[in-house]
Amino acid sequence: MKDNILPRNGFYYKNELWYSNAYQKLRPAARELLHCFICELRWSWTGSGKNKSRQYTNNGELSFTEVQFKERYGSCSATYISARNQLIECGFIKQTYRGGYGRGDMARYKILCVEGVMLDHQRWRKYPQKNWVHEIPKPKKQLVGVKTQFKKGRTGRKVKATLIN
Repeated sequence: MKDNILPRNGFYYKNELWYSNAYQKLRPAARELLHCFICELRWSWTGSGKNKSRQYTNNGELSFTEVQFKERYGSCSATYISARNQLIECGFIKQTYRGGYGRGDMARYKILCVEGVMLDHQRWRKYPQKNWVHEIPKPKKQLVGVKTQFKKGRTGRKVKATLIN
């Protein structure tokens, strides 16, 4: 799976973002993942004349998968998961769709630290006082072995004897 990161493109990090408590708290893998999400953004010009402005067209529909991250940086799955969780906790991204329900069904995210996101939706500004740990996706219920698990009030021994006279 190929990512859409082009070497000629880039992103300008403003000082208020760079020196914020939330950004300074991020580990290097989380910073790399944030940059990968930002590089997935596509924009177009809106308006005309002096009122022309740049607008991101796919924010909220971004996906940079675990496989892409592992291929680009040579890291393990746990690094991707912890980086994604830290970005959600610090308020840089928000998951808009869970994904993982079939082949090609990827999770989608919205970046909250770019132009066009309203100030009250920029969670990273509120980070030290508030965090978003409760929005980190939990693993889906593991249904393997549910029928064979120990039940409450039963011991592991068999009720009937297995030996026959």
